[in-house]
Amino acid sequence: MNNDKLAFANSISKYSRLETRKIHVGTISLGGDAPIRIQSMTTTDTNNVDASTRQSIQIINAGGEIVRLTTQGEKEARNIGLIRAELDKNNHHTPLVADVHFNPNAALTAAARVEAVRINPGNYTGEAKRFNADADKLSDEQWHDLIINKLRPLVETCKQHHTAIRIGVNHGSLSDRVMAKYGDTPQGMVASCTEYIDALEQLDFRQIAISIKSSNTRVMVQTVRLLAATLRQRGAIYPLHLGVTEAGSDAEGRIKSAAGIGALLNDGIGDTIRVSLTEAPEAEIPVARSLVDHCARLANTPDVGTVASDLYSPFAYNRRPTVEALGIGSTNHPVVATQGQSQADWTLSHDLPTVTTKEGLSIPITTAPSTSGPCLIRLTLNEFRNLPDTDIANLRHRSDAAILAPCQSGNNQAELRAFALELTSRGIQLPLVCLYESSQTDYPLFQLQMSADLGGLLIDGLIDGIAVVAPHSPQQVADTALMLLQATRARFSRTEFISCPGCGRTLYDIQSTVALIKSQFGHLKGLKIGIMGCIVNGIGEMADADYGYVGAGRGKISLYRGKGLVRRSLDQEEALAALKQLITDDGKWIEP
Repeated sequence: MNNDKLAFANSISKYSRLETRKIHVGTISLGGDAPIRIQSMTTTDTNNVDASTRQSIQIINAGGEIVRLTTQGEKEARNIGLIRAELDKNNHHTPLVADVHFNPNAALTAAARVEAVRINPGNYTGEAKRFNADADKLSDEQWHDLIINKLRPLVETCKQHHTAIRIGVNHGSLSDRVMAKYGDTPQGMVASCTEYIDALEQLDFRQIAISIKSSNTRVMVQTVRLLAATLRQRGAIYPLHLGVTEAGSDAEGRIKSAAGIGALLNDGIGDTIRVSLTEAPEAEIPVARSLVDHCARLANTPDVGTVASDLYSPFAYNRRPTVEALGIGSTNHPVVATQGQSQADWTLSHDLPTVTTKEGLSIPITTAPSTSGPCLIRLTLNEFRNLPDTDIANLRHRSDAAILAPCQSGNNQAELRAFALELTSRGIQLPLVCLYESSQTDYPLFQLQMSADLGGLLIDGLIDGIAVVAPHSPQQVADTALMLLQATRARFSRTEFISCPGCGRTLYDIQSTVALIKSQFGHLKGLKIGIMGCIVNGIGEMADADYGYVGAGRGKISLYRGKGLVRRSLDQEEALAALKQLITDDGKWIEP
């Protein structure tokens, strides 16, 4: 692969894991040839040593290989050392990571006690969160010196205690300087990351891992790709931690995480993952393990051949240009087809000779590209490559058909990406519908696997629909497909809830609150509601939400309209009614 813009991966035609620098985090290695590590984060107050120790053990017993704990201040940083000692007493030597925001002294204290410290460049320099355009006050040299001076004591402690540092950039908490220069863009997130890498390398420190996250799967995937490409150009790729932050709970949270994380794992990117769910932390572990295991099978799949990579935009969304045919393609949202009766746009017959639209129109499925009249043309990538020139010319000039593409290689992302780009390179603008066939009888696993297999294609705008054949009810399949389309920003069909998993900074019961808000507001189709435990990522991560419900203190909630604060520090008992009233005042409330 010679195209520099695609240097985010070893290959986009065959699975190949991106080789990163191997580092050591306590008893385990990370990156290089080490396995992809699974991790989670406690939701307990780090001041409660017993509760935090118990929850850490629950994560470890579930299969967690790294445990992160929130560390707001020096007291919590000292307590994380006590938690470390309690775990060691119980013969649990799993590495701990101190999660630090705003407080360099807490990072310094924690670095002497645990195996890794996570710092957020967006707030580690101590800036107030103003989100204005006047923050670029310092020269680049002065800014670099400021970061060096902030990091030097931490680096010295980390060297002394063999402690790793994770640079953790979040879309929702970029510094004012970065916001002023780049806005909340992938370029800004990568710049926020690399300026800290520069400083650490200047201080001769390279036990570094990197995470760069967003609650928006498109932004998350594009940004990690851009980061990987940037690090390749620099000549040193540090271990990459993947996650969709504030993914939510239940099936929606799992599907959203699988779509974003899976899109990257499929291209060989990622050394450790965390599935962030608004649930008990140990519930995240089997989901993450299933994703890693599912994507690992790609190592045995063949190369799908030459890809028209000059037409690919890995760092920005560009929907493949198509004509409108059969009610799909062009500017229409992607369609969903299932077998049997359901809420899908199309119904597939069991032996796939036809599809039937909601309006009752029957459309034949054919394997002959020369078939005239409205139809779905079932073609694999290899069959398409072997078509005679007359058939290619016919497809180039048609506007009454779509291509229904099954996957032969076992690598849906690589094969269907190559197919979509080859259609465009040959001047064919017919819509492309993925025929996804699964024999997975476990419904939650089916949801994860389909989302991981197809998420990247939807995030990149390469397919115009999904036709699913699977051993589940049509309604289950349609629900999963529609949740996947929403998770990838391709089509909105329900309320979207952007909720963080909670941590020791959360001063209200976020899990029960999310469930309650879902039950009362889940019928507001297309509305986005952010539910955040605290302000650390708060208004930034829910930047594109219509409304925000954010923890402001013990039992206190602030309400936002977009990024704008509307009601401050309400008692939690009155916050839900106030949220409903806010939505009503804006004319967006409808009765269930």
